[in-house]
Amino acid sequence: MAAWLAEWLPPKIDSPALELGAGTGLFTRQLVGRTEKLVATDASPRMVEIGKTNLPQANWFVADALNPPTTGPYRWIFSSSLAQWLPDPLATFRAWHQACAPGARMLGGWFLRGTMGEFFDVCPEAAPFVWRDAREWTDILREAGWNAVREEQLEVRRFHTETALMLREVHNAGAVVPRRLSATRLRSALRDYDRGHRTDRGVPSTFVFLRVEAVRS
Repeated sequence: MAAWLAEWLPPKIDSPALELGAGTGLFTRQLVGRTEKLVATDASPRMVEIGKTNLPQANWFVADALNPPTTGPYRWIFSSSLAQWLPDPLATFRAWHQACAPGARMLGGWFLRGTMGEFFDVCPEAAPFVWRDAREWTDILREAGWNAVREEQLEVRRFHTETALMLREVHNAGAVVPRRLSATRLRSALRDYDRGHRTDRGVPSTFVFLRVEAVRS
């Protein structure tokens, strides 16, 4: 998904630029060679330390998405696979708006309703946040002062020999099943999912991703 989002990057990014939720630098790698000043942030100090080691070309800071560093105003703002986790996306997008110069651009990508839908059908309480569709997201962006100039969805189906392997893959990417889900309930949901969705190729999981480029009004 990060590579798909990167297809919309310009060859040259106006400085200064800001990435939020950079993690260890998966998407940051796509940015550092395109701009003279990149500020990369993540809420996790551990992630920032790894990112700083891997990509010292960026200026790394520990910061959550709602409180971006005040080293702007930024001409570009980036995020990959972050926004679906935001507890208050409207307030967060407004904070990004305030951190940017007039006419600045935002390029972001995040997961939509329908992602892991097969699993959440059998275990709805495992959903870690409120899922939204593309229209809801663009409405939130508009209310926060961002006008989408282009947007596109990508749906991907992955297959695993069992659902537990899919969840492990998601966990390794930084997502976790909420603690409120007991081990007994999780095992039961995994069995139900495997029985109800198995195909000749394995157990499918759907992922729906949205990429958006928007301009600060």
